[in-house]
Amino acid sequence: MNQQIPDPKIREQSVARWREVNQQIDLLTLQLDELIAIVETGLREQRLARLQAKSKSSTAETIKG
Repeated sequence: MNQQIPDPKIREQSVARWREVNQQIDLLTLQLDELIAIVETGLREQRLARLQAKSKSSTAETIKG
């Protein structure tokens, strides 16, 4: 097997690019985590409001009944 060892300068540039790409992926992952947290909070708030509305309407019906 004939593997060529890349020029040290080219290798250094490649490593630097990979580090930059990894950092960008980490940043994107954190941004997606933040977006997921925001959506989950919104869904939780909607569910809570829906349950509270149901609870109020069933309480009102119980009082009328």
